[in-house]
Amino acid sequence: MLLSLPTWIIHLLTVSEWFAAILFIHRYGSRAQRPQLRWFAYAMIPHLCAGLMLLGFHASSDRILGLLNASRLASVLGSLALFSVTLAMLGWTWPRGRQWVPRLAGGLAAAGLFASLVVGVPRLLGGTDLSSFLSLAQVFYLGFLLLLILVYRRDPSLFSPLTIIGFWFLLVFVAVTIVTTYIATVQLGLPSLPHADVLHGLSESLLSVANLLVALGALQRLRTVDDGMRRFTISRS
Repeated sequence: MLLSLPTWIIHLLTVSEWFAAILFIHRYGSRAQRPQLRWFAYAMIPHLCAGLMLLGFHASSDRILGLLNASRLASVLGSLALFSVTLAMLGWTWPRGRQWVPRLAGGLAAAGLFASLVVGVPRLLGGTDLSSFLSLAQVFYLGFLLLLILVYRRDPSLFSPLTIIGFWFLLVFVAVTIVTTYIATVQLGLPSLPHADVLHGLSESLLSVANLLVALGALQRLRTVDDGMRRFTISRS
């Protein structure tokens, strides 16, 4: 395997933290009776699948390219899913008379999802490299981040500021990964970033930090609603 034990641990933490964030957000949505948060948690699942497939790719010593391409396609779908569900959350609080705005944007998001599947799946089955799809994922993710700020401004109770910071911190991971990939492939002449284990571990650790912030923020919100329910129960007893 290309990865050292510390880098493997970082990868496993990254996936575990994202999974924990999904559970915390879904449970918070259930406890607080906010169904939109449960849908938000569901929208995070494609990125979880992308992380798991990437683990499988690294476990194969980066030989099963189909897993890498599937991970890239799942990343696109995940970013689009987050964009779409956050847009829907914004639409629920949109002023009356202007509901056509989020509906139109939602239709465009659905069209993007359909196009991604139509274009991506045949390429995936045909063994075509899907690295170009990552730029599309980044565009959707940037749109998601902007919508997330608008949703938070309309209803701060939905997300913890720590969760918002975590989602935005992923941009730091992307920027550092671009730099470390350049160093590994151009400066060091290696085939890919995973061949430079230290640089790879450094980049992945930033993603772990981002996911940890998302999870901790969701846990804060969950504990807040649990404490409120506990105090309510005590007051009635």
